[in-house]
Amino acid sequence: MRYKDIYKRVNTRNPKTVNVVFPSSAAVFEALATASGKGYIMTRLYGVPDTIHKLADKSGLQNYKMIKSNTPNEAIWNAIADIRKGKGDSLMKGDIGTASFLSPILNREKGLRKGKLLSHIAVCDNPGYHKLLFLTDGAINIELDLERKRAITDNAIELTERILGKKPKIAFAAIIEKINPKLPETGEARILAEEYTQKGYEAEGPIALDVILNAEAAVKKGIDSAITGNVDLIILPSITSCNFMLKQMIELQQAPVGGLILGAQVPLILLSRSDRPSEKLNSIVLSMI
Repeated sequence: MRYKDIYKRVNTRNPKTVNVVFPSSAAVFEALATASGKGYIMTRLYGVPDTIHKLADKSGLQNYKMIKSNTPNEAIWNAIADIRKGKGDSLMKGDIGTASFLSPILNREKGLRKGKLLSHIAVCDNPGYHKLLFLTDGAINIELDLERKRAITDNAIELTERILGKKPKIAFAAIIEKINPKLPETGEARILAEEYTQKGYEAEGPIALDVILNAEAAVKKGIDSAITGNVDLIILPSITSCNFMLKQMIELQQAPVGGLILGAQVPLILLSRSDRPSEKLNSIVLSMI
């Protein structure tokens, strides 16, 4: 499967709605105008009316619903309240701080909390790999322990199964395939691989990146792996390693990517100012599947 296959699945006859929190920059409106113009989304914009109308006109965004919200804090709570009422299918960060965006979502009484934690997943269409590759978590969780890795894996599986229509092949990555007490992630990878194998997934770990991506590497290293060269989902051992791998794909291999924050009642879209237009569109489209 490639991104082109994901795009074919978007329902343009009855597009889903994105609630956008305090949009006030041209970059956000350009992404929305592109997605809306292709019929992928409907938009509900929470912010200052004058700013919204001005930027919408400039970007060419049409057919949007404007909900007056004078501050970012008012905007996020209004957007959440509407989703809880069934008005909105995903939530997108506009010009509001990340912490101010996520904190209300995690509110146990009025927010959109669903799972044990939020986590980021990147969906990569690397030209050097034969299918989509899912990577987690390169953006949200800094300190990882076994329980957090388990929750991150559950979040990721939910999206990969929705996109692929089947159980993903899962690799719990480390720098070596043997357990080393000086590398705690190797022991955690083994525990998680065994747990998810018992749940019916093809899961292996610890497993190094070369073996994950290349079956020839497994043969040369004498490693018996049923998923080598055919992995769908990689659970990286740290936020740093995942982020580095993702940025390398983007910058050196020009890989089409997109990403979402998972673990809430609806997909969360956090676009970066450095994201290319295609990356912004990919992320929006992922939230519609």
